[in-house]
Amino acid sequence: MIAHRPAQSDRPTIRLPRLLLLVTSVLLISLIVPPHPAPAAVLPVTADTDILLVQPTDGIAIDALAGALTELGYAVVDGGQPAGAVRISVQDGDDPLAIADAIAASGLARGVEPDGFVRTARIPDGALVDQQLTYLNVIRAPEAWEHTTGDGTTVIAIVDTGLDYNHPEFRGRLAINGADYFADGIDNDRNGCIDDIAGCNFVTPLSADPSCGYKRAAPNWFAWDDAGHGTVVAGVAAATGDDGSGVAGLSWDALLLPVKVLDCTGVGRISTAAEGIRYAAERGAHIINISLGTTSNSRVLHEAVLAAQASGALIVASAGNTPGVVTYPGAYHGVIAVGASGYKGVGSDPDYTRITSFSGNGPELDLIAPGYRVTGPLPANLCNTPSWSCIDGQYTVTSGSSFAAAIVSGAAALLRAEHPGLSGPLQSSLLLQSLQLASDGSTSLLDVAAALEYPVFQTHAPGTVRTNDEGSAGPGG
Repeated sequence: MIAHRPAQSDRPTIRLPRLLLLVTSVLLISLIVPPHPAPAAVLPVTADTDILLVQPTDGIAIDALAGALTELGYAVVDGGQPAGAVRISVQDGDDPLAIADAIAASGLARGVEPDGFVRTARIPDGALVDQQLTYLNVIRAPEAWEHTTGDGTTVIAIVDTGLDYNHPEFRGRLAINGADYFADGIDNDRNGCIDDIAGCNFVTPLSADPSCGYKRAAPNWFAWDDAGHGTVVAGVAAATGDDGSGVAGLSWDALLLPVKVLDCTGVGRISTAAEGIRYAAERGAHIINISLGTTSNSRVLHEAVLAAQASGALIVASAGNTPGVVTYPGAYHGVIAVGASGYKGVGSDPDYTRITSFSGNGPELDLIAPGYRVTGPLPANLCNTPSWSCIDGQYTVTSGSSFAAAIVSGAAALLRAEHPGLSGPLQSSLLLQSLQLASDGSTSLLDVAAALEYPVFQTHAPGTVRTNDEGSAGPGG
């Protein structure tokens, strides 16, 4: 940690150049910030908060805010700032809430919040073999494949632990960034990530668990999966199908954009997840799969989601694995929140028409999809480790709402292939209007074939036309 600010009595004398710089900064900021700025929003800060996220008030650039906070004695964390916020380190013994309140009252910030953690929504499962068709038949994936198996123009961003580029399921399936050049050490396209021809890693050595041993400063191009979760998620959504080996994802041809925001333990910071979401949108991802979550209603995370939605991307997120709760970003408006189906009673086979006992749920839940004993690809070097059991050397069977979300992302890619050019809101509308009722009536279950067969003109979206009850055309609602 960076040392906390010294008390006034033992501060060193400020030298003239620094004093002039500080006075100039304050004068400039006073011209930008109103004399009585609106109080900054301070989200719940706890005593164990170690990093604060500070969003600049309107009119102050992120670099100017970082400079001003540094001059005021706060410990600005190096290693890159999340989009739209500055990281402040809290020294052991300091009061995070007092620091947050002081910054909020300074007129520099419009929001202060903890940089909490996001985690994968995977539940380890010791089972090895389960036929994919056991659950794919329930959501009518084979019937959907009669319409389309996907196309090579739809990009699914996997905001997760990274991707095993070398897995045979992903050959020729990466979304290549032709605006950058690899290995020249230059950010040719000026998007903030050097040499990112096939995705980006936002996990810094500072934010990662020390056991991961990361050395490269982030963001960087090395979005390699050292935890396994992202590779399974990507494969469940879009592993190559009908190739005589391995498994089949929902969309066999969609392009994948790996965005690494979680470390080797499957944990990451809220700010890093927000950076990854913004990056995915800026890279033009049509679908952004977020199989991770937090119970913190973060402004920084929410604004990243809103920016991605404004770009036209469809965001699909796991509901989490805590019954009665839907984690963020799944709980945000406009995000498709997916719970896991596959309820298993005592001595019975899993029922994929019902929500599991472990799945997150609540009023924000939009639908359920298979998330119990789902099969997907895994980096071979992680097979038969304490975290993963394997079949055929490079595949695994696992459970969690993470993989239910991946199935819905793959279904959305099929929908876009069937109806090219659909916006994110229209894709969401089609998916959510063509659901089947869960067998216990508690929620709704994905129906991939019905989504592809649903008439586009009947979706209730501004500017579209639907058929009314008498069969004649009427204005969209």
